[in-house]
Amino acid sequence: MDLIRLTELSEKYSNGSLNDNENTELFSALKSDSELKSHFEENIELFKNLDLLQIAQLSKKLFYEVENEQHKFRSNLLFLKQNVIRYTAVAAVTIFAVVGTLYFSGWYSYRSHIQSYTRLGNNISTLTNNQKSLWSALFSNYKSEHSYTTGTGFAISTNGYIITSYHIIKDFDSIFVVNNFDSLIRYRADLVYNNQNSDLAILKINDSLFNSLEKIPFKLSNENINLGEYVYTLGYSKQNIVFGEGSVSSYTGFNEDSLTIQVSIPSNPGNSGGPILNSKGEIVGMLCAKSNEIDGATYAIKSEYLYNVIDSLNSKLEINNKVVLPKYNNLSHSDRPQQIKKIQNVIFKVEAY
Repeated sequence: MDLIRLTELSEKYSNGSLNDNENTELFSALKSDSELKSHFEENIELFKNLDLLQIAQLSKKLFYEVENEQHKFRSNLLFLKQNVIRYTAVAAVTIFAVVGTLYFSGWYSYRSHIQSYTRLGNNISTLTNNQKSLWSALFSNYKSEHSYTTGTGFAISTNGYIITSYHIIKDFDSIFVVNNFDSLIRYRADLVYNNQNSDLAILKINDSLFNSLEKIPFKLSNENINLGEYVYTLGYSKQNIVFGEGSVSSYTGFNEDSLTIQVSIPSNPGNSGGPILNSKGEIVGMLCAKSNEIDGATYAIKSEYLYNVIDSLNSKLEINNKVVLPKYNNLSHSDRPQQIKKIQNVIFKVEAY
């Protein structure tokens, strides 16, 4: 495959418009040519950054429009102040003039602009940083990751069902998942269930490159969890998978929520959606949030609730498309490093665009 064809397929891959034949052509070529694979990764990063630059330029234009509104308002306010001083003898007429001028000068609409400016200011602040990152990415090896959001998910069925946090994907329409086994292949996934109140989502891999997962080594625990019990998690707070550990510190979560537990595991952006496992390697929950008031306090949705959600989803699915939960735990006789080796290929980085 020549570089021109690679660039064409890279652009289609970036915007999600590859057909099945093109998918096969692209990844067959990448697997057989490491240099081509390197060019492909550079192309994908470039397309992301070009999209970001376009967004930044649009926001800059909006920022100037708001600035012009602000300048216009200040000029009108100065004019009104001069008139008030000049016509103090006729207070009633002055008040009427002030109100009228404010109305026609756009003051009342400007109040809504102030709110928009605050929101836009936050966006511009972010996009300014993004723009700096963009130039660095274009002219150096720095990798910018501001154009999308990422989190963690874990497989619950060999046919491609993955549990994650809803807030990761709720504002995006393109979802991809990638695991530690082959970080080059990003599988497209569909949202098949979501609950905003519990911040829970279930994805289904829907990609021509995906057949099935070999095996799910863990199972969801159906036993009561104990206070002080050892737990650990795996997640994508960095580019590669990260391990964290702690213990169960409360039977309830935020505001005494009985569907969640509190664990003493430090968490960072990207950990959301990661599994919480006990010493036997069983899933006892899914990491969903952290406390801003209590150091090291992290909340996880109980496996009991995950069971109920999956049962509800299965009642709506056809027989050949149901979530088939693993019945056995293959990790109970393994030490923790061995558990992690067996688990990490079914822990996915979730990318939303």
